[in-house]
Amino acid sequence: DVNEYWMCDHGRLLYKDIVTEARLAEPTVGAGEERSTGSWERAYARVLQGVSFLRHWFEPTISGAEHIPRTEGALIVTNHGHFGMDLPVLLSLVLDATGRPVRSLGDRVVFAAPFFRELIHRLGAIEGAPDAAVELLRDDQLVLVYPGGAREALHDPENAYRLEWENSHGFIRTALRAQKPILPIAGIGNEELYVQVVSQDRVRETGVGRFVTKLLGEKYVPSLYMGLGPIPFPSDLHYIVGEPIRFEQGPEAADDPELVAKLHREVTDVAQRLIDEGLQAREGSETEEREDASGVQDDSSEKRRRVI
Repeated sequence: DVNEYWMCDHGRLLYKDIVTEARLAEPTVGAGEERSTGSWERAYARVLQGVSFLRHWFEPTISGAEHIPRTEGALIVTNHGHFGMDLPVLLSLVLDATGRPVRSLGDRVVFAAPFFRELIHRLGAIEGAPDAAVELLRDDQLVLVYPGGAREALHDPENAYRLEWENSHGFIRTALRAQKPILPIAGIGNEELYVQVVSQDRVRETGVGRFVTKLLGEKYVPSLYMGLGPIPFPSDLHYIVGEPIRFEQGPEAADDPELVAKLHREVTDVAQRLIDEGLQAREGSETEEREDASGVQDDSSEKRRRVI
């Protein structure tokens, strides 16, 4: 078999699965004799139903959903919550608002773990290869990427809601080559799913930290977190969808490092402002709730004094 074709080891490992006649050309839904052929959208919705308990746990909300394109492709960029635990929640909110599935781009390390690979494949995710992302966008699909990657998903609490996109220019080049808009989404509450017990720096100094650094890289060294056991705290999740960002430049601009860097700063600033505004709005809402609760208590105290 080795001499029949030539390709990289990464591609060769799955080549037979890709070309086999037994490969599904369309999804099937159900089990046993009740299994039937369905649409990709139906299969995707059914998978999200399997994690619908997260909707009940977090009771998430979304605003600005009218900005999500109904037919055009778009590259969704958003801040990374703890371990990406809220991803199925965001995907289901977009599906409910638009009827459209979202193809997520995942880190290579996630796809290396069999359990996680199977789960995220079911959610429509693929490994974050630029060429694949461009093809999906040209096919007018919604594609989601976390530019901050593992560094943002595992950073310390003092960096919460601070975008760490400095070294991630690939999403700008992808949008330029596909000639599709970038859609910023701010996630509020997704960095409060767990409480950090041991900092990332302290973990790096341990034998486990040094092993992970050597095997995968420093950014993959996790902090130690605590939730309700392994279950995240029921944080209030809210997503804010910004207006699509469209580039006037053509696909050739993707090969201009200075222009890419300029557009990267502009998009990052827009996304960070969206997060900051969301945090400010949440703080204002919480303040109003405390004042309302205090007012009720004051009224009750006054009534009690009158009775006395």
